Parts: sequence; C-alpha cells; structure tokens
Amino acid sequence: MALRERPTQFLALTSLLPAEFDDLLTDFAPRWERHQRYHTLDGTRRRIPAHRERANATLSGTDTKLFFLLNYLKTNSLQEYQAASFGVSQTRVSRLTGPLLNVLNQTLAARGLSPVRDGAQLAQRLAAHPDKIFTYDGVERGIPRNADREGQEEEYSAKKKSMP
Repeated sequence: MALRERPTQFLALTSLLPAEFDDLLTDFAPRWERHQRYHTLDGTRRRIPAHRERANATLSGTDTKLFFLLNYLKTNSLQEYQAASFGVSQTRVSRLTGPLLNVLNQTLAARGLSPVRDGAQLAQRLAAHPDKIFTYDGVERGIPRNADREGQEEEYSAKKKSMP
C-alpha cells in the first residue's frame, strides 16, 4: 500500500499510523480469515469451508479490507463514494461493511478497546490514560449568523412569511 510511505495522509484516512494499523492487523487478520473461511458475506454458514481468498476477489488481502473499513468509518462517506474510491459496487460496499465491522468489534473487544458508551466509564478511562491531552480529529465549523438579535429572528424564524 503506497499510503504507508505518507504516514500523515494514512493517519488522516484511518485515524491510525501505519505501525498502529499493522499492530491492529495482527489480531484482525486471523479473525477475518476465520470468519471468511466459514461464512459468506451474507453471514450464512458455508457448506464447504473456503481455504483461501478467491484470486479475482475485489479488495484482495486482509490489510486492504481493514484499510477499506477504517477509511469508511473515519470519513463517514456515502457507500457510492466508497465504491467509486475502491473500484467496487455500492452493493459490495454494503455487503462488506457489516461482516468487517463485526470482526473489527470482536478484535477491539479482545484487546479491551471497545468504545465506551457511558460517560462515567469514559471519565474513568481518560483519568487512567497516560496521555492527559487529547485531540479531536474533526473540523469545527461556525454557523454564519447575523450578530443582531432582531436580524436573527427575521432571518431564522420558523414562521412562514407572507409574500407581497
């Protein structure tokens, strides 16, 4: 993957540095390969286990699939955009994201890195974290508003205005 040579761009697309990605891949790959061996993308059990990935597979390689999923989660892109970016159909994106996300969640849970859904638990984790400064990887966009209060009421009123 050529992006590994541009760690800043890799980080922007996945939220991980290449070394962190490789570390996650060491646990993700065997789980995905096990899942793929015994299940189809629809989640049904295969009658005959698959011994290897098909030669003509789109998004071949577990590293490509993990990058695909992390990019999808990070950018929150439309499935159609993701399909165009990776040269697959929107249907394939839809079918791939579910199983890949399940395997990623299992991997993160096994590492004790599952997302915290409770504010008190999050506070405990952050208090115990060795880094005390955290960054938010997002863009703050101001809402362009009229500084005048009466002007705001006029411009942003939910009431229908009568037309002359």
